[in-house]
Amino acid sequence: MNFLFGSTGLVGSFIVKELKSKKETFLAINRKKVDYLSDDEQIVLKEIENFNFSDAKKSYISLGYPLKWNELIFMTKNTKRLFYAVDFELILNLAKKLKKNGCNTLAVVSAVGANKSSNNYYLSIKGKLEEELLNMGFSKLIFARPGHLLGKREKPRDFGTFLIELFGKISDPFLIGKLKKFRNIQAKLVAELLIKASSEEFKDDAYVIEFNEIKKLT
Repeated sequence: MNFLFGSTGLVGSFIVKELKSKKETFLAINRKKVDYLSDDEQIVLKEIENFNFSDAKKSYISLGYPLKWNELIFMTKNTKRLFYAVDFELILNLAKKLKKNGCNTLAVVSAVGANKSSNNYYLSIKGKLEEELLNMGFSKLIFARPGHLLGKREKPRDFGTFLIELFGKISDPFLIGKLKKFRNIQAKLVAELLIKASSEEFKDDAYVIEFNEIKKLT
């Protein structure tokens, strides 16, 4: 059984579509019901402690506190608290429960530039989370580190997001070599690569997805 935490987000919604296209069984664990999933494909939880993790062998976590574009650069003290509660504490708590109950493969959406030593709060928390997960001993662990995600969102783009995507159209062709990973990327492609990396095509190991490449994490 595939478990999916965060199916209402941009990447998560495409993970759902990809799993359906491959006719794989899955259960999406959401905080609200979505109309594109049947009752057999989703469960709504207010408290994660009430959920039975025992059937998970392969899990995807695509969760994140909804930040504005400028908050990726600077967060207020209160925003930092809310962000940390979701992007670190909640995800780490889920991973611990999954590992304890026999989950072998875990795929997590992180961020390009994730680094625990970064001066940027957003990137430092993403990096610290990756380190914690690496130390938990999953047979296969996959981090997707996408740049700015492209795709149709539930809420209209704000002006800052519009500018990022406009700038990306101009700058992306010049981001080559090691800089390629910073390009804007379609959320659909990220979902496809996550599922590909979690398949039997890739042996048990730790992997990172940067732009359109799946590489062993070194």
